[in-house]
Amino acid sequence: MSGNMMMNTSNTSHQATLDAYLKLFELYPDVEFWQTKPQKGSDAYEFLFRQVMEMMARHSTFNTSLPLPFRETAKRYVAGDAVTLKHFRDSDNRNFLLSDLKDWLRLAQQKL
Repeated sequence: MSGNMMMNTSNTSHQATLDAYLKLFELYPDVEFWQTKPQKGSDAYEFLFRQVMEMMARHSTFNTSLPLPFRETAKRYVAGDAVTLKHFRDSDNRNFLLSDLKDWLRLAQQKL
């Protein structure tokens, strides 16, 4: 990862909605991220993590329903905050966030 993670958060072709998040996680239906063990080399879920962070950093009606710590962390990550980037270099930290977000999305889906 580069020190400056500036990403395009104004892309309107991918709206940040509950369905959009769920579709991303559907690509990994059997994965319980909190149980994922770090592997040498590339992280199979890093691309998902980056997509989720970019989506959470966007302004959307749905994103305002996300817990504030998710949104604030995503905005710092996308802005290239050095401390946040360093924290998420560790795949355990990335997987923990993915696990928490996936659980929160499941609960939000059940409320519909």
